[in-house]
Amino acid sequence: MIKKHLIKETRPYLIILAMLSLALLSGCVSVVEEISVFEDGSGTLRFALGMSAENFEAYQEGTPEGFELENLFAALARDENVSSMTFDQYTADGLTWDSVELTVADFTAVFGETRRIGPLSLEIIEAETGFRFTQTIDVANSPLSIPGVNLMDFSSASYMVRLVTPQVVSTNGVQPTAGVSTWSIPLDEVLQGGSTAFLRATYVMEPYEGFFIPWEVFFPYVVIGFLALGVLSVLVVIIVNTSGRRDKEPTLKFK
Repeated sequence: MIKKHLIKETRPYLIILAMLSLALLSGCVSVVEEISVFEDGSGTLRFALGMSAENFEAYQEGTPEGFELENLFAALARDENVSSMTFDQYTADGLTWDSVELTVADFTAVFGETRRIGPLSLEIIEAETGFRFTQTIDVANSPLSIPGVNLMDFSSASYMVRLVTPQVVSTNGVQPTAGVSTWSIPLDEVLQGGSTAFLRATYVMEPYEGFFIPWEVFFPYVVIGFLALGVLSVLVVIIVNTSGRRDKEPTLKFK
């Protein structure tokens, strides 16, 4: 009985991943995940899949009835803290996109325990230092498989995760602003290499006060500063030694 339930639960993800793999074989695919948390703990969770128009049409035609995005997220949408779920199809950046967005009243209530969405595991819990966001992407140890994955070309595929909060305290991703953390997931490593992607960030509900300088911007200036200080130190030593030799009066020695 348990085995049948597992097959029934994972079959939709197998079909979606199989269709995604076909798209990856012949064109550019972009997957975007965005989590926006507001000061009161509410927010939105959005997933979008973009691909070329010809692949998107095949993707739509090949999706069996009942396995659309709204059905894949139906269990999550039934949570009492999810107030709405909306779907959209649009064209942007030369791709046709299929997206789903959930409006969440309380993220910690919904994701206080690990939630699985296919190969994704998502958790947001309250800790001493703030709210801890954790997400893993583990295809190798999931009941999912993509036939012929090692023959695919992932050079034009991308998966971007974006976390927007009042203030990000720490992250293992890139922090372009005080309240944003981003991760770029290499699909070849996750799908072909069998690696597991770990996304971690800690955030607080109080907005950042002051002028935020991203480390990626600040670090080059630190390196340039140290180099300039080193060059200046060398010049000072050269000038002092040269001046000392010039000021020293010559002495005559008599035998």
